[in-house]
Amino acid sequence: MTHALQTISVKQGETMDRRENAFGVGLVLALAMMSGCESKPKAAYGSLGLVSVNGQVMLNGQPLAKAVITFDDVQDGTFSYGQTDSGGNYTLQLGSDMRGVKPGKKIVRISTTRKILGLNSSEEGGESSLDGDAVKPEAAKERVPDKYYKNSELTADVSSSKRTFHFDLR
Repeated sequence: MTHALQTISVKQGETMDRRENAFGVGLVLALAMMSGCESKPKAAYGSLGLVSVNGQVMLNGQPLAKAVITFDDVQDGTFSYGQTDSGGNYTLQLGSDMRGVKPGKKIVRISTTRKILGLNSSEEGGESSLDGDAVKPEAAKERVPDKYYKNSELTADVSSSKRTFHFDLR
């Protein structure tokens, strides 16, 4: 406390000793660092009324593995997404840290080639060869007909009483 009082009471033309100067600089730096350490704002998921949604995707009577499924909100353009497991089962999430779907009418899109960052792709993308050179991934062929992906005819009306959706694509 005496250092602070001495620093404040220094008159023009007087010099402070190094300890007082270091204390003042340290205090300024500490305050600057603390102001930059704020955590990122979290989404207010509680106000969205998210519904846990799951189901199964089949293609020609067989489970469709590693397919990306999205429920696109027709009102605001947001979407929930998931990826099917080896049995064609999926659970949807909204963003990277919350499971669920906002209630309402959705357009359902299913794809075996769509990539969603954090779900089935990474920022780095691609793979590496044994010698470390980047390898361009071959363009995979979409196994799902356009009427279930690009020009999807699939819809779902999500509510707290309707939360399981199975799709048998032909």
